[in-house]
Amino acid sequence: MATRSLRRGRLGSLATIDLESRWLKVRVLPEVGAKIYDLICKPTGRNLLWHNPRTAPQVYPIESEFDNYWCGGWDDAFPTCDGCVFRNQRYPDLGELRSLRWKVDSARQLAGGAVAQLTAFGPISPIRAVKTIAVEGRAPVVRMHYEITNLGPMQVDFLWGTHPAVAITSGTILRIPARQAIVSQCNDPAYGQPGQRYAWPNLEVAGQVIRMDKVREVNANLYFGHYAIDLEGGWYAIEDTHSGEGFLLTFPLEQCPCLWLWLNYGGWRGHHHVIIEPWTGHPVNLAQAYEQKTTRCLKPGETFSAEVKATVYHRPETWKEALARLS
Repeated sequence: MATRSLRRGRLGSLATIDLESRWLKVRVLPEVGAKIYDLICKPTGRNLLWHNPRTAPQVYPIESEFDNYWCGGWDDAFPTCDGCVFRNQRYPDLGELRSLRWKVDSARQLAGGAVAQLTAFGPISPIRAVKTIAVEGRAPVVRMHYEITNLGPMQVDFLWGTHPAVAITSGTILRIPARQAIVSQCNDPAYGQPGQRYAWPNLEVAGQVIRMDKVREVNANLYFGHYAIDLEGGWYAIEDTHSGEGFLLTFPLEQCPCLWLWLNYGGWRGHHHVIIEPWTGHPVNLAQAYEQKTTRCLKPGETFSAEVKATVYHRPETWKEALARLS
């Protein structure tokens, strides 16, 4: 039976767009920042994305604290990750686009897959954002292309990142081709000091070596915020060694030279997930990054664009074979 590759539906009170292939189902919420809420591997039925068990998807004001409304899934951030004041403007955490109602410009079927294009305008920054999400018919691949255009008369300084929250188990490992990492934060000061650099993945603290590429159980009551830098490639994988299933993402290394690692093992609000985010620069606070000259800028009329691709894989396929599929 042929797969119906494009559906419009509802999730509670929210509209959805479901893009499908024989391998993947991707559910998009246009009214909540055009986030991807589901990334389901159809052969196994597993949703690779983490859902907040206590917070359902809902619309919320731009001024609201993102974390108090966050339902999980895959969001995008512009022009900051951390909330901050920059040039007398207050930007909310994860930026100004994550809670907007995006306009669906088009949604159509492809050969064995589907594609949707959505648009939003910045309420603070004079920008137009366009996000195109495509599920390919020939392989288990979802592709996202982003464009941000400066519509104003002055330059726009910004950071951009993408924020997929991935479900984890006790057997999850992180495959990240980084030479170095930097400690930024942790809820337990015994696990490194802010600014401490180390050779990824081996964090040395008080004579002990902590393997940061291995996740911990939710009862560890820890969270970590680290930067992975000096990357050898524009990709990473999050793999469940028990089931053999993995999520692999590629990103343009020349535009996103660092990864923000949010590793939550029960220490933040009792949740259990990891979020590995490609960013155009660090720190991921617009005001601080501008002071450190690590922001990007758009001159009037200029457009920033980036494309990320994600795939799922399952044993006996390896992460190397999955990476080759996205090359």
